[in-house]
Amino acid sequence: MANYYVHYAKHATLTGSVVDTVNLTQPASYILVSNRSVSGTPIYFTIGDTLDTTADPVAAGDNTFALAPGITLQVPFDGSQSVVKLISADTQSYSVMVV
Repeated sequence: MANYYVHYAKHATLTGSVVDTVNLTQPASYILVSNRSVSGTPIYFTIGDTLDTTADPVAAGDNTFALAPGITLQVPFDGSQSVVKLISADTQSYSVMVV
């Protein structure tokens, strides 16, 4: 499990079946999450206010957002800081940004 603390953006690669946690310290109106890979399995993610209250995602699990390869999703969010947790069944490249 990788745990990152960044101001407004993180670009990384998931290891299959391992949760990455991105802690964003910049206040956000929206969080933009991109699956930068062009093939493979979807990335599943959850968003919350704190590390403790943000659920760990499960690949193909309920109550997660899903991103197919090459897809970007903009999620409304109103918080002073945010946590995004991501997982995929295989290796996928992603970006998480405050906008």
